[in-house]
Amino acid sequence: MKQFFITSAFVFISLFSFAQDQKWSVEANYPLNLTSGLGMGETNGVIDLGVKYRFLYIGPVQIGAGLNTSFLKNFDSFTYGSGSGDQEFIYKNKHFLLQPKMFGEITIPGMTNLKSQLAIGYTVLIDDIYYKDGNVINADTSETDGGLNLNLGLSYDITRRFFVQIQYDYIRLNRKGTSIYNGQSYPYDFNENVSLLKAGVGFRF
Repeated sequence: MKQFFITSAFVFISLFSFAQDQKWSVEANYPLNLTSGLGMGETNGVIDLGVKYRFLYIGPVQIGAGLNTSFLKNFDSFTYGSGSGDQEFIYKNKHFLLQPKMFGEITIPGMTNLKSQLAIGYTVLIDDIYYKDGNVINADTSETDGGLNLNLGLSYDITRRFFVQIQYDYIRLNRKGTSIYNGQSYPYDFNENVSLLKAGVGFRF
């Protein structure tokens, strides 16, 4: 029994000490889509969730790794025609983003509650598109693309653990593959510039 209490106390102290380091943080953001044009520009942000781990200190700079995942969508439907000949138009476009990255974080001199962040990573984009016009399903596809991701951020500590933040993501997205529309295949290969502005809250532990 004595050994059990000693072991339990050791585990508790270890966990408490680990928490005091505040190497981890989790965050929830709203992703505002600033992208123009077709493709990503057609969708609206729903939510962005993230986690970060800081594992290295170089002077005043904290180096770490993070992962964010975002969800954006665009749904549209309406009925057209008249009487018994009414037809329904349905369009669904969903984007899922997976964003692993490495980042550097530094406390701004003279403002201990304010931190700036620079990150670089890679974004994996999963497109889920459904397009139906009347009785014809014109498109029902799921495609995966990716590209380099640059992130700039600023956070402000409300308390020792809670913070608010704003981030800007620039993604150089390479789209390459084959799209199927009305039973026909159309190859494509182009780059798309994606811009997201994320604002939210976080918790360090």
